Amino acid sequence: MEKFFRSKNFARILAIFLALILWLFVTGDKITQTTPARKEWRDVPLRVENLNPDYVVTEIPSSVDMTLEGLPETFEDLGMEEMDAFVDLSGKEPGSHLVLVQGRPPRGLSLIQLEPEQVRVTIEAYLSQDFPVKLDLIGEPADNWELVEYTLDPETVLVGGPESAFEKVSSVEIIVDKTGMRLVERLEVQPEALDEEGIPVDDIVIDPLTILVRLEFERGEVENQGNN
Repeated sequence: MEKFFRSKNFARILAIFLALILWLFVTGDKITQTTPARKEWRDVPLRVENLNPDYVVTEIPSSVDMTLEGLPETFEDLGMEEMDAFVDLSGKEPGSHLVLVQGRPPRGLSLIQLEPEQVRVTIEAYLSQDFPVKLDLIGEPADNWELVEYTLDPETVLVGGPESAFEKVSSVEIIVDKTGMRLVERLEVQPEALDEEGIPVDDIVIDPLTILVRLEFERGEVENQGNN
């Protein structure tokens, strides 16, 4: 046996064996690199295309799952921002619609599946209108000071939103607490759209976002104390 290990035949067999191992390793790596792989991307943001500008989507799933196929190297450094899933709302009127989910895979990859394949989308008309801004003052100014004038800039705002929400809007108001104020005060206040019961209405857009309020105070007359 010892003579065999020292023989030229053993050296040749060992060399062939090592070469075979190396060949299998290189070939296997090449096969891996050239064999398509699949990968699932979860929670891909779902967007809309071709929506009538007079409408707004009020209900739609926020995301879908996307399965892609391609060479392993194509998936390297691939980020969520390169995923694209959407629904085409061409010609869709207000109401509830079951629509097909579509996707555009990144270059070099194929789109295998979208889950779910269809989603339900609710469309409403988008309404807007100018509303006057009402000022609600609370609190008391500094001792012996009283409010004599105030201004709002702007005095009206544009309110917009889905029809179901817009129809609830009764007024647009801002609240200013004048506790301890004196002289001239300037502040920016965010207006709120309220319903008839004074409850804020959701899903409403107000433009501009803030109102500049200017409050002017004057010192009141001090009553004389004691006898003259």
